Order: sequence, then structure tokens, then C-alpha cells
Amino acid sequence: IAMLIFGIGISAAIRTLPVSNKAASRARNLTMATNLAQEKIEELMSIPYASADLSAGGHVDPDNPLDRIFTRTWNVTDNTPLTDMKQIDVTVSYDTDNPDNAVTLTTYITSRR
Repeated sequence: IAMLIFGIGISAAIRTLPVSNKAASRARNLTMATNLAQEKIEELMSIPYASADLSAGGHVDPDNPLDRIFTRTWNVTDNTPLTDMKQIDVTVSYDTDNPDNAVTLTTYITSRR
């Protein structure tokens, strides 16, 4: 009887391994994408306001793909939400079978820094 209970417990535990592996992989990708987006925001905040990387429009990271699966882009919108401010949206996407495979972080900078 003890062996039967042990066998049932082991088989149940083995069935959860694929689910837990998928969840761990998803969490790892989400964390990496968030870190890559934050890294780019910090870099963009440290460069001059008139830099080409802060010109209005979409930009693609020249180092793509990052860590073989991540793609980083950013979009700059001038005079948003106020005059002499820029809204910066950094998006890091990655290839997975999940529909939520991107992270977008937003920040604002001003010409008066």
C-alpha cells in the first residue's frame, strides 16, 4: 500500500514538471525583457536631448537580436505630454508561443535637465 501511494505521488509530481518548466522559462524571459528595456531607458535618459536616438519616430537597436531571442525597439514622441518634453516607449519582444511576449516601458524626459 505504501508503494502504491508513493508511486501515485511520484507520477503526479512528474506530470507537473513540464508545466513548471514552462512557467520558469516564461518568468525568465519576462525578467530579461524588463531588464533590457530598463537598461535602454537609462541609456536614453543619459544622452543629450537633441541626440539622434531621441529624434521623433521609431528606432531599432543595432545590436538586435539581443541574447539570441530579444528584439529591442523604442519610439519617441515629441511634445508629449507637454511642450519641450518627449515620451519614450521602449519595447522588448521575444519569440515564444505565449501571446504576451513583449514588455513596454515608458518614460518622459524634458529639455530642461
